Amino acid sequence: MELDKEKIEIGMIERFVDLKGNRVLEVGCGDGRLTLLFAGESGELIAIDPDDTRIAEARRNIRGVDFRIGSGEALEFEDESFDLIIFTMSLHHHTDCALALREAHRTLKKDGMLVVLEPAVDGETQRFYHLFADETPAIERALGAINGSDFNLEQHEIFYKNWVFEAKEELYSYHFENYSSADYDAGIVSDMNKLLGEKINDKPVVLRDKLEIFSMRREP
Repeated sequence: MELDKEKIEIGMIERFVDLKGNRVLEVGCGDGRLTLLFAGESGELIAIDPDDTRIAEARRNIRGVDFRIGSGEALEFEDESFDLIIFTMSLHHHTDCALALREAHRTLKKDGMLVVLEPAVDGETQRFYHLFADETPAIERALGAINGSDFNLEQHEIFYKNWVFEAKEELYSYHFENYSSADYDAGIVSDMNKLLGEKINDKPVVLRDKLEIFSMRREP
């Protein structure tokens, strides 16, 4: 499986903000898929995630980044510590999205920038994920928290990236291995086939992931 081979995500982030020379915090880095692309651009990069297994994997594979276990709801950093904070598909995973944004506001320098990437609830890949766990309420909470935050919204854009699977069988295995603790469920496979529609026999199967990106500034 290839995810965003064209590097659309990092391209969008670099369009919205300047990474070079800045002290950057990535919230929700996971195994470091995007962190790897930030690492060569920012002046200093700290990346946090609550999953100790994924942090350990990121540490093994990526050099020059300060990986730590942590949550956006309780940042361990002093006030006005960062030039830039990036939530990479992670804000909706916080129990209290508004608190996570307040923590980002506290730890950003005056005139600092916040970038938030979030999945769109009606995106093609998100509809597959919703067969395992419907994130619609969580994503809506995240968007509500953004709208109600103390940041000044500067830019907001919808964009797309591709997920490429060799065939439908790889798509099935990827989703069950990553999103389910059970063996294949015939009902879910049937629902996946319905979502695939005319793509069901494509080789490769290409899904379009719909994302939203927000850039916000802390007032000076």
